[in-house]
Amino acid sequence: MKKSPINEQQRRQQIMDAFIVHVVEKGFHKASMADVAKTAELSVGQIYRYFAHKENIIRAVVEHKTEEYMEMMEDFLEKRNWLARVFEQKHSEEFRIERILNMEIKAEANRSPALAEIQANADRRLTEHAVNIVRQRYALNDEADIQARVRFLVALTDGLFHRSADYAEPFSEPSHRLFEHMLNELFPDE
Repeated sequence: MKKSPINEQQRRQQIMDAFIVHVVEKGFHKASMADVAKTAELSVGQIYRYFAHKENIIRAVVEHKTEEYMEMMEDFLEKRNWLARVFEQKHSEEFRIERILNMEIKAEANRSPALAEIQANADRRLTEHAVNIVRQRYALNDEADIQARVRFLVALTDGLFHRSADYAEPFSEPSHRLFEHMLNELFPDE
């Protein structure tokens, strides 16, 4: 049986997936194009037909992840059972990969002005999307206030996300109550 041909977007995704595997295993700088090519079952030359530089792959990964996060934003900003929904799945392999990839991208963005700009654009898009959802969903209408509340939630989420390996799971009942109270203060229903 003949395999159906792979289109350009599928090939790019195949390369990004292979890149993520190696970034998670070894870090951004040790993820060699030869290893990525081997995992993607391509030659290095074939990869360069789709991505001229490693930076272009990370740009595509950040853009792809940004789209995924934007699709999940409605659910993320739902207050009900927030701590359990967002963080009590931390032992899943997907959560571990997301956490490591996120840390690697942010670390590299601190070293590379080009990647810092890519990350800043992604953060800006995500924040704008979150602000729009909050404005529509909750009893808030001051733009600067909404932005401050969203940024606070982002800082809290980043801290929990990056330190998730340090926390026992499930979270205690007092932790759940505290987060419920905090989210109700951040995003009042009326």
